[in-house]
Amino acid sequence: MHVRWAALIVLIISIATPGNSEVVHFKNGDRLTGTFQRMLDGNVIFKTEVLGSITVPAEKIETFTTQASMVVMLKGGQTARGHLMLAKTGIWTVESGGISTPLEKKEIVAVYPVEVYRPANPERRHRPWQDWKASGNFGYNLQRSSGHSGSLTVGFDALRVEPELPGFAPHRRSHYTLDMAFVNVTTPTGVASSANTLTSGFRQDFFFSHDQHNFLFVEAQFDHIEPQNLQLRQTYGGGIGRDVIEYPWMTFSIRTGVDFVKEHFFPSAAQQTGGILLRNNAEGLAGEKFTLNIFKRFSFSHELNIYPSFSSGGDYRFDTANMISSPISPRLSFQVGFTDHFLSTPLPGTEKNDLIFTTGVGFKF
Repeated sequence: MHVRWAALIVLIISIATPGNSEVVHFKNGDRLTGTFQRMLDGNVIFKTEVLGSITVPAEKIETFTTQASMVVMLKGGQTARGHLMLAKTGIWTVESGGISTPLEKKEIVAVYPVEVYRPANPERRHRPWQDWKASGNFGYNLQRSSGHSGSLTVGFDALRVEPELPGFAPHRRSHYTLDMAFVNVTTPTGVASSANTLTSGFRQDFFFSHDQHNFLFVEAQFDHIEPQNLQLRQTYGGGIGRDVIEYPWMTFSIRTGVDFVKEHFFPSAAQQTGGILLRNNAEGLAGEKFTLNIFKRFSFSHELNIYPSFSSGGDYRFDTANMISSPISPRLSFQVGFTDHFLSTPLPGTEKNDLIFTTGVGFKF
């Protein structure tokens, strides 16, 4: 009878333990069964069936061997591939094709499973159109009365992080945005007018500090704002920034820099500008961005950039974008947004604010 119970217990344990799991033996005699996720900053992350992800200091582990093939990132840019093992002697080795290669612990930067490392491979050259994660939104409003109006809003946002490995600090980050609002109004007398706004921007970040939170950036932005008689504003600049808070559920970053601005106004604005249709300006930049996810049901994003003028003392402008979204499906969400382009000294006959409120559907692809 005892033999039967022992056999049953062994069978239950073997079923409960996945075939690709590792058994970790600790120096204090404890054991842990889980699947190796990664090794970074002297810590090993395992995923267990009961406790989820567990972070273990590598110095507390006595022995373990990975079941899957790993990529070991070493100082100097080299890599080693194979099964990672830690012996009782404290020596780390990588075994591939029956050949064991010893590694010094201080030379190990990070370790990832091959299937995780391969898509983000930092060793290969990534083409400009690869590895982007993008999202967009779409909204439409139609009004019919004595007069009638229609508005269409379209937004697009794309982000690329290199390399994008879990827990690994990135080297570069690229961000592209495109926002469009088309507004057409027809009065009861049949007079038609438009108030379109288009904004497009690109920013490239280069991380340089030891903790990879500080970055240098260059940026370019193009604005077309009909309500402010602005045919085209070109902004080119750069500066320094820092990712202050980085959690899966909340982020906060700040940046500061200097921009060169070139503004081209509509010919109809010649009277308001004294006949000047082209204006150059040097501006400072102070910006911040905040994101928050609440219980996976709501997300909030906020961005504010302030541009004090160096060429015209006391003048400044700012733009802000805010969005609240709630998921409908893994790829779709309902969104409510608010943007504003503000000028402290607008052209005569125009407003300081170009406010846009939007509701619509967001999508990821």
